[in-house]
Amino acid sequence: MSRKMAFVLLLISFLLTVSCTKITSIDIGEAVVKAEDSFRKLDGIDTTASSFNGEKDVKFRLMIKGNLTEAEANKLFRRILDTIAEFSNRPNVWDYYNGYFDVKNYDHGILYEGSKLIGEDLKVQSK
Repeated sequence: MSRKMAFVLLLISFLLTVSCTKITSIDIGEAVVKAEDSFRKLDGIDTTASSFNGEKDVKFRLMIKGNLTEAEANKLFRRILDTIAEFSNRPNVWDYYNGYFDVKNYDHGILYEGSKLIGEDLKVQSK
């Protein structure tokens, strides 16, 4: 009786673990590449660079011509978040990944950095 009970408990435990585990089918790498291509087509964006570390962290850089305000940087970072979410086909993609963003120009280097950590709001700061 104890072997059967142990087996049943093990089976129930396994089924609960599998059913409660959030498995995402997000191809974040592909979504980031598509977003990068999309931003390259915008006026004022000289080039873009992005990376995904294979786990939880997405990095995205915009190289711009000229300058911009913090409000404009915030708007660009929000657009990055929305664009990656759109290309991932998951509006909640940022519940699973951290985003690190920056805007850079040739004259002054990094102008603004932004971060969107899991469970937190977007934070933008000037450099």
